[in-house]
Amino acid sequence: MAMKTERLNLRLTPSQDAVLRQAAASRGESTSDYVLRHAVEAAEADLADRRVFVVRDEAWDELQRLLSAPSSLPAAMTELLDTPSALEQPE
Repeated sequence: MAMKTERLNLRLTPSQDAVLRQAAASRGESTSDYVLRHAVEAAEADLADRRVFVVRDEAWDELQRLLSAPSSLPAAMTELLDTPSALEQPE
């Protein structure tokens, strides 16, 4: 486990403090551990769609080729998509 060397100071209202302490106690955690765990989970969720993926040029070119190629659907799927839905059927 990495050694904790950094600090983060927060200001909060007495009611916010009470809620956090009560929630931490209900989980058997210290308030610091409780807040840290939830803050990191929230931060990871916020960053999930903002990740940068680095690939080799060849892999990028292959992805671009696949995305640019015309799609090919099985005949049954094409037929299904060409068939009017029940909502499109004449009355």
